Parts: sequence; structure tokens; C-alpha cells
Amino acid sequence: MASFEDALFSLQAAHFEEAKSLFASLLEQEPDNSEFMAGFYAAGYWANRSDQLSNPEPARPGTGLMEAWDSFQDLAEKKGFAATRSIRSVMRAVLGRASEQYRQKFQREGMAHPDFSDLEELGKCLIRIQDYGNAREILQYARRIQPTRSGIHFLLAECFLNEGEQESAERGLGFYRDGFIIQPTQFDPAYAFSSVVQETLQQLGEEKENDLDRILLWLPAYLMAQSQYSGLRRLNRDEVSQLQRETHRLEKDLENVMDKFKEKVQARLCFYYLALHQAAIFVYDDRDYARELMDSLKALHPGLAQRAKEATGK
Repeated sequence: MASFEDALFSLQAAHFEEAKSLFASLLEQEPDNSEFMAGFYAAGYWANRSDQLSNPEPARPGTGLMEAWDSFQDLAEKKGFAATRSIRSVMRAVLGRASEQYRQKFQREGMAHPDFSDLEELGKCLIRIQDYGNAREILQYARRIQPTRSGIHFLLAECFLNEGEQESAERGLGFYRDGFIIQPTQFDPAYAFSSVVQETLQQLGEEKENDLDRILLWLPAYLMAQSQYSGLRRLNRDEVSQLQRETHRLEKDLENVMDKFKEKVQARLCFYYLALHQAAIFVYDDRDYARELMDSLKALHPGLAQRAKEATGK
């Protein structure tokens, strides 16, 4: 008799015809089981496209499979299958193969001058199948090539935050801070799997009436309020000076900015106050400056000041 675990194993191993047969047997026993329906649907879908996984020389290595998966995922969501174990199993098969295609491309073409977008996409692939160790290795290499691309910092942050250790989590929060300093608009919530970011997004959704633009506007500050730890990368004096200059500029802008832009300036100022506060406390031990920053933050957003106070345990 077919078992659900056997069917999942076949899906994850990309044995789609076998998986289809196993899920068909399971559906005979429980025709209304959503997991079995999802598995049967996924197995049949990818059995008809198995050449995309087995082709030794695909026209667009990795990228083609990533796009094919996204199209399938949209269909699965419309059918209500997206959250099932069956879909997660086939995802590991398809995206695992996509990551192999990227790696094979690097081996053929060499790593001296790789296509940066391929490195980033491989990192995304590995994160989606929860292979955080290999994703971190690839993304750290990508960061050395383009250190100012904030999207890489956000992906690296997720790798560290999902390792489950406090030291790694603090490093991950540091990567989020650095990414938000460089370019906050490159943050993609589709790759924010860590609990701290998910919980923060959920809270912001409740506070900002699920207005995505406002949620993403405030995310850097809200996450920075929870990042008051010693394990973040140390900001050097030049970086601190740059943040201070930006802070002073925004403080002046806040006095004259049009009402429709005021919230944007406030959110950015709160983030800068909190980033500087973390450095003042944990890097430079400047308690007087830290108090000044907290007073400025309280004037703009008392709730964030309280969150930061709770995070530092002060």
C-alpha cells in the first residue's frame, strides 16, 4: 500500500511518474485529502515538463527553471495548494535542480568573472529550499564582487537568521541594518523567511492597515529597534559620520517637507537614530550620545524608543 511519505520522497527525488502513481493510489483511499490532491497535481504537472530538469544543456541554466517554478507556484496558490508538504517537496526537486544548473554553469565558465545576477539567483534558489549554508557561501562571494548591493545583504541576513543561534542571528540583523543603510527599496519580502522579520511585518501590517508601502517604509526602523545587540558588524568612524550627516540633513528637511513626504522622512530618521544608538552603546560606549539619540527618537516615535529600550535591557 502506498504511503504519503513514499509519495513525498518520489516527488522530492523528481521521480514524477512514480509520484503520480503513488498519489493516485492515495486519492483512491482519501479522495478529498488536499495533500494528496496537491501531490497528484504537482506530479502530473512536472511529469509533463521533466525535460526541463533533465536537459544537460538548458538554454538558460537555472533561470529557466526558476521562472518555470514561479509560474507553477502561482497556479498552485490559485488551487489552494501552496502551503502543502507536497508542494514543498516538489519545490526542493525543481529548485534543487535549478541550483545544480547554476553551479554547472559556473564550472564551465569559471568563477573568475561570473555573472553577478546568476550568483544572486543561485543564492535565492538555495534559500528557498532552506540550504542556508551553501546559500551563505555563494552570497558572501557575491558580496565581495558587489559590496554595495543591498539585496545581497538582505539575503545573507536571512541565511544567518535561520541558523537558529543567537550569535548568527545578531550577525544577520547586522546584514539587515547594512542593507537598509545602502538601499532599503531592494528589500524583497518574498525572501524574508526568518521569524523576527515575519513577526515585524505582521505587526506593521496591523499598525499600518496592511498598506504595503507604509509597512516597507517603517520596516528598517522597527527591525533596528530589535537589533540593539553587540553582535552586529561594527560601524567605523567614517560610517558613523556619514549617518550623522544624513541625520542632520533629514532633521532640517523635516521642518519644511511637504506633508505627503513627512512620514518618509520620519521613518528614515528613526532608523538612523536607532542605528547610531546601537553603535553608541555597543561600539563606542558613548552613553551621553546614546541618551541624546533616544530623546530625539522619543520625540518622533515613543513606541520605537520603548522597543529599543526593551531590546537593550536598559
